[in-house]
Amino acid sequence: MIERFVDPDKIDVHADCIEMDELFSGERVREGRELKGFELVEVGEVDSEGIEVVGECSDLLGIHVIVSGVSDDAAQAIESIFSEIINRMKGVEYRFRKENVRIIVSKDAEGRFTPDCVGKVVFDAVKAIPAVERARVRIVCDEEEFERVLSRSSRVHAEREERASRLRERDVDTFYGCISCQVYLPNHVCIITPERPSPCGTLYNEAKSAEELKLVHYYFPVEKGEEIDGEKGEYEGVNRTVQEKSDFRIERVKLHSALENPPSTGNYAEAIVFYIPEENGFGIVDRGYKKKTPIGLTFDEMEKLIVGQQVEGFVGVSFAYMKSKSFLKGDGGWEKVRWVSPNVYDFIMEFLPDDVLMRIRTSS
Repeated sequence: MIERFVDPDKIDVHADCIEMDELFSGERVREGRELKGFELVEVGEVDSEGIEVVGECSDLLGIHVIVSGVSDDAAQAIESIFSEIINRMKGVEYRFRKENVRIIVSKDAEGRFTPDCVGKVVFDAVKAIPAVERARVRIVCDEEEFERVLSRSSRVHAEREERASRLRERDVDTFYGCISCQVYLPNHVCIITPERPSPCGTLYNEAKSAEELKLVHYYFPVEKGEEIDGEKGEYEGVNRTVQEKSDFRIERVKLHSALENPPSTGNYAEAIVFYIPEENGFGIVDRGYKKKTPIGLTFDEMEKLIVGQQVEGFVGVSFAYMKSKSFLKGDGGWEKVRWVSPNVYDFIMEFLPDDVLMRIRTSS
C-alpha cells in the first residue's frame, strides 16, 4: 500500500537474507518482477510457532499470520507493519493494502527476495510486538491455497469494516491522523474517522489500535474539537491539526466534501471522486480502470494532478468509505453520483438501492 516507517525503537528487524535499512523506505522500483499478494492477520490458537511456505513463489506471495495474545482490532493493526518492514528491503517496493497488495522486486534484489526471507522478516517483526504471545507466519505461493486464503481475507476484512461502520463520528472525541505518505508528500496528512477510512483503506479501529500499540510513529490522535459543519465534516480540532502537519499549506478540511476544502489525497488511493461540471454531479474511478473518464482524464492523470494536495473537485477515497453513511454527504452523497467505473459499480451493487443504481452509468 503506502510506504511507511517502522519506528526502529519499537520494531528493529534485520535479515541476513537481504539488505535492509530505513533509508530504502522511500525507494521507488520502476522496473522489476511484480507479485500479487494479500495481507491477513487473524487471532487463533497457535500450536507451533514458526514459518511455513506454501508452494513455490512465482508471481504470488500472500502473507497470512495467526497470532495469540491480542484482540482482533490489534490483529488488523498488525497488518499495517508489513509494508513498513518489506519496504525497508533494498530493491523491493510494497504497494497497497489487504487483498490488493502488489510487490515489485528489482532485478538486483530478485535472488535474495525469497518466501523464506519474507517469512523470517515478518515473523521477527510480529514477535517484536510485546503483546503478541505466539505467532505462525504462512507465506502463500501455491495458486489454489492463495485463492482460498484471499477469499477468506476478503470476508474477514468485510466483517471488520461492517463492525467498524457501527461507530459514528459523534460517538468519539478523538480521530486519528496519519503522515505515512510524508516520505514522498511532505505536506500531506490524512484524517481517519469512524465514518471516513483513509483513501488507502485504513479503518478507524486499525489506526486507533496501531497508535495504542505504538507499532509505528506515523499515527497520532487528533482531538476532534468543536463541530463547525457537521454535514460537510468540518471540525475545529481537525483544522488546527491539518494546518500544523501540512506546514500551513492547508487551512481547512471538510471530510465529507469533494467540492469545498476536500481532504488532500495521498499515495495509493483506491479510487478518486471527480466533479463533472456538465452534469453537476460526480464520477468515481478506481485505480484499476485505465480508460478515460467522462472528464477526459484517466485515474493516473488525475492522481498526478492531485496527489499530496487539496484540489477542489477531486478527492481520493477508499472502497470502505463508499459504504459509509456519510459518503460525500456534504455534497449530496450518492444522489449526486452520475458515473462510476465498472469495478466500482460491481462493488456498490451490494449495498445501494436499485433506484440509486439506475441513475449511475458506467460507459463514458
